[in-house]
Amino acid sequence: MISFIFWQRKIWHTLAMQNNVLRRVFLVFITIIVGSSFFSVNLHAENFETELADTVRVGLVLSGGGALGIAHIGILEALEEAGVRIDYITGTSMGSLVGGLYSIGYTTAQLSEIAISNNFIDLFTESRDRRYISNYEKLIEDRTIASFPINEKRIDLPLGIISGQNVYTFLSRLAWNVHGTEDFSQFPIPFAAVATDLETGKAEVFRSGYLPDALRASISIPSAFAPHPIGDKLYIDGGLIRNIPVQDAIEMGANYTIAVDVSTPLLPKDSLNSLASILNQSIIFRIQDYNVIQKNLADYVIEVEELQPYSPADFDKAELFLEIGRRYGKKHLDKFREIAAMQSYPPPPRPGVGETGALPVNEVIINGNTLVDDEFILRLLDFTPGVSMNPDIIEEKVTRLYSSQYINHVTYRIRPNDDYFYNLEINIVENTTDEFRVGLRYESGTQASLLLETTFRDLLHRGSLTRFESRLGDRMNFIADHVYYGALGSRFAMISSIQFLTEDVDWFLDGDGVSRFKNEILRAEIAAGNYFSTQNLFTIGIRKDFNNHTNKINKEFIGASSENYHSLYVRFIRDDWNRRGYPTSGRKLVLESLLSDELLLSPVNFTASQLYYNGFYPVHRNISFTNTFWFSYTTGRELPWQYWASPNRFDHTLDYTRFAGARSFELTTRNIQMGSIGIQFEPFRHRFIGFDFYAGRFLDNWNLNISGNDFEFAGSISVGAQSIFGPLKLIMSTSTLHTFRAELQLGYHF
Repeated sequence: MISFIFWQRKIWHTLAMQNNVLRRVFLVFITIIVGSSFFSVNLHAENFETELADTVRVGLVLSGGGALGIAHIGILEALEEAGVRIDYITGTSMGSLVGGLYSIGYTTAQLSEIAISNNFIDLFTESRDRRYISNYEKLIEDRTIASFPINEKRIDLPLGIISGQNVYTFLSRLAWNVHGTEDFSQFPIPFAAVATDLETGKAEVFRSGYLPDALRASISIPSAFAPHPIGDKLYIDGGLIRNIPVQDAIEMGANYTIAVDVSTPLLPKDSLNSLASILNQSIIFRIQDYNVIQKNLADYVIEVEELQPYSPADFDKAELFLEIGRRYGKKHLDKFREIAAMQSYPPPPRPGVGETGALPVNEVIINGNTLVDDEFILRLLDFTPGVSMNPDIIEEKVTRLYSSQYINHVTYRIRPNDDYFYNLEINIVENTTDEFRVGLRYESGTQASLLLETTFRDLLHRGSLTRFESRLGDRMNFIADHVYYGALGSRFAMISSIQFLTEDVDWFLDGDGVSRFKNEILRAEIAAGNYFSTQNLFTIGIRKDFNNHTNKINKEFIGASSENYHSLYVRFIRDDWNRRGYPTSGRKLVLESLLSDELLLSPVNFTASQLYYNGFYPVHRNISFTNTFWFSYTTGRELPWQYWASPNRFDHTLDYTRFAGARSFELTTRNIQMGSIGIQFEPFRHRFIGFDFYAGRFLDNWNLNISGNDFEFAGSISVGAQSIFGPLKLIMSTSTLHTFRAELQLGYHF
């Protein structure tokens, strides 16, 4: 106003010498122009102040809480119903997962479907796809229950129970629509995720980068997940430092924050009755201290107290947590409507994230490989330039890479290039760790057994695996394998092996055990084959055996003996079972023939050939038919014990061959013709019921006269489950050998 008066007086003085009419006209003109300008400025200022007063920029803050974080979806539904416009989202751990997906466009209905339809237990299981592991690994895989890295000649604990491979792939699929977006403020709702820098203990707020990286870092619960690397830093769960990231929403621009707390409260004294609960309580102390600070910064806090009796690991209760979130959302609906009323414009429409389309990929960019070359990785990927890819295709290719013995972790990202195509970036972490593994096995007949296995990479020279195995129990085995595969990535390998095998053998006559002897074998073997292909293993080898019998009971039936011989063998194996414990699909075929003859300068003449087949045929998601055939044929009067055929006995090549209702070694013979048919149900996840019928001929002399009365028949019912120790089975059988037999088995065969 002072300026206006000053300039008006100056203009008046300038025009003082002019005639009165001109002065009056000019004065009116200036007054109108300046006055109208002043009025306009005042009007704009008034509107701006009104907009500031009425526009509430809401920051939604979602806490961590593991499975309990599924309740966040119910709160989001209530916010949508009330018409609240969410301008910013921050989250930690599970809150970052829910918030991140919502920020890139997923609707609450889509989030609910993701939470209910996906089996999080499978996501947290690090099993590789058995179809793509190498032939060599199929011979020894799934026998142990715990694995420990060997670092600097000592056994360490693993960095985490879960590497996070399946979870990262899952996140990459869900974030397909923002693979090319670096700035999280460009999402439909600006977003930030909080993790903890493992080196410094400080919070790291991710507002840019690659969304799956940020989410994976934020959910890295210590000991459960391995720390997640991004650049040259390692990150763990953000809940340790800022589980309710209110201050980050404020820093992003929110002037009204809604904090949703689903975190675990401190436990009462009577619940602190175990080492795990005490350790957990000591961590929660710090988390709750930080929670108080952050909640004091929030304008409105929602504490979902109904979740307190449950565990963050209860991912099987997703529907329950979703309903709890909805109930709490409705409790706060009136407040949400008040907040929405303070906002000057409503939230934009949310059409949701559509079906993932295919993108034309022109080039694969590989990062992180130093041991394996690009050619090997491209061969596993089976990549053709210019082909269109969607997440299904890419995940199948990534699974092939991850299943390779050389690679420990694989991540991917699609980025646009300058040629209107896309590049597929593959980042790998190679497997260079030596490992020590432990396996357990219990059978009601032979009691408990322990397996100790150690694998060293490049121990003697580059391009080799050296494996030591010890089996302790009723059957003692000591095996040392040296696998030479030359250039890393080669499909062919040579195996040198030294084995000492010993077991107590019961000898049966007319169904009665009449003798027992100890069978001991010292074996040296060398073989070559395509061990690192994923299908159709062809092997040729030569072995030298020193066989010794020591009588233990009734030597008149089986006397002590000692012999040595060498033999040549050829073997073909095709194994595409989807898993070793309770397969539901796939087939295993073994063809093997062995010759020991004086032409090979062996003192013992015999042949042993066998055909083994075991198939599983899914007819429904939870039902599979199965059948087995086993034909074994031998010649030679001096056939060593090791090459007699014996059902219900573990074999390193065939795995475990079974004829229900028979005891171990009861049906041992020179020639076998047997088969089975059955059906397997999985009424609940990893819970199984099986019905099998068996028929077989166990012959001293091979013949194809099936009209005789030399058949044995059996039937069995088995119930069991997959457990942390491996398959658990209770088998009840009846047969022409025994009226009833019951067996209990726990763990993988070895």
